Amino acid sequence: MGRLRLIDKPECPFCWRVRIALALQGRPAESLDRSDPEVLAEWRELSPNRTVPVLVDEDLVLTDSGPILEYLAETGPALLPDSPRQRAKARSWMVYGDHVLGRCIREVVFEKRDKPEKEWDQDRIREGARGFREGLPALEAALGEEHFLNGSQPALAECVLFPRFALAWAYGVGIPEEFPRIRQWFGRMAAHPAFVSASPERFRNLLVDLT
Repeated sequence: MGRLRLIDKPECPFCWRVRIALALQGRPAESLDRSDPEVLAEWRELSPNRTVPVLVDEDLVLTDSGPILEYLAETGPALLPDSPRQRAKARSWMVYGDHVLGRCIREVVFEKRDKPEKEWDQDRIREGARGFREGLPALEAALGEEHFLNGSQPALAECVLFPRFALAWAYGVGIPEEFPRIRQWFGRMAAHPAFVSASPERFRNLLVDLT
């Protein structure tokens, strides 16, 4: 693996998860903000479906966070357990993060972001928050007494889930007290150096307040 380059968008949860994975592995990567005009031109050449993140490793170009995370897991440490059963479970939590939590919190973020409060569609916000919270019991049960979903260390599932919870929290959708394991789990990630360093700057300040 050569020098990694990541075409990035700071608050995009799909970019954020890749930065966390790189930080957990201790892999340096040059982060290139897609909003930079020169980077934007390169991104248009490299990403046929016009998505971020884009990971460039010498002549290899990967254009979706799923293949990027799989590539990092297969070529470096820390992201996936050895057991096929546990690896499958980790991947299933990635799907949960995107299709259960992500779809719901997206409604809240997209409604509130870049709009004055008086223009918010409160019904859309309530529905998104309701769906997000309805997805939490399964995660609360899965955490059990473990610190993280695969044991004592954060791994691939946390890379995907943490940005969803951080965005929810920043946009006013907290974790209810009836889910103490999730609250503690989120707090552990919020205090973990890899998660802090990979977070957008304004979120780092919020995480300091949380911990």
